[in-house]
Amino acid sequence: MFDIVGLLILAALATFGAWLITRARRAKHGAVKWIGLVLSGVMTLAFTLAICVALFGYYKLNFPRGPAVVEVKVAGTPEQLARGARFAAVCAGCHSPDGKPPLVGRNFLEGGGPPVGTMYAPNLTPGGDIKDWSDGEIIRAIREGVHKSGRALIIMPSGVFRNLSDSDVQSIVAYLRSQPATGATTPPAKLNALGAFLIGAMLPTAVQPAITQPVVMPAEGTSPEYGKYLVSVLACTECHGENLAGRPPGGLGPPAGPSLRAIVPNWTAENFIHTIRTGLDPSGRKLAPGMPWKEVSAFASDDDLSAMYAYLHSLPLNPAR
Repeated sequence: MFDIVGLLILAALATFGAWLITRARRAKHGAVKWIGLVLSGVMTLAFTLAICVALFGYYKLNFPRGPAVVEVKVAGTPEQLARGARFAAVCAGCHSPDGKPPLVGRNFLEGGGPPVGTMYAPNLTPGGDIKDWSDGEIIRAIREGVHKSGRALIIMPSGVFRNLSDSDVQSIVAYLRSQPATGATTPPAKLNALGAFLIGAMLPTAVQPAITQPVVMPAEGTSPEYGKYLVSVLACTECHGENLAGRPPGGLGPPAGPSLRAIVPNWTAENFIHTIRTGLDPSGRKLAPGMPWKEVSAFASDDDLSAMYAYLHSLPLNPAR
């Protein structure tokens, strides 16, 4: 994925700016000379920098090499399939055009936004690329953000999913394998120079350090410890900030969410469960459009939501800096 035409246009503009510098230097009028030098210099620097950032974006898309695959063979037990099906409701937010299984993939950039090209959430049914992937390669993609080829999976929230326990990530793989082969192979991403520039400037790579130790989740139940685990793997921090104290708007990525530390302690557990089940807060207001309450509700039992509430309710209002 490389936009030769877009990069050549940027190079031509940078070259034009350099030519204007030579013209400005020949000006006899002092004011014209210095104004011309400043404006043409800024133009040249800006387009040269844009080329460098876009090339860095293409590098992040195409060339990083992640950790080696740790081969695992997932058993595919009924218990794994049932647990994995619950996580599929969360995955469907990105990997399904209607937010529901099957996970046939979709174009992330369809339906609005800046004209940066196309980038797809892949088809995760056996009709897509994963039919040629090993279980270990799928697990590496989920938790470490690495494609089978070794390149980075941009947008994949592996910084969150690396918290998935070994048992849960294997359950997800078992479910993905169990789906009917639907849809087609995912088209390759095609980002223009603007898209590469935005990725180079603003979007971090999804590649995570290798997971070398077993990851074990707390016992299921209503404890704050299990609630903390669920909050960590359901990507709450993506919108609400790393410490759940809110995230300011702006930049690429998920929508900014408010501080859960400030909101949830003012609710009862029943308020919290009702909000996730209905998309309406205790005062009857609809949750912000970016809040994936339907996906969370489809995944979580009442006990799960009680555990999440117990954890969020235990957090101090002002996190330590």
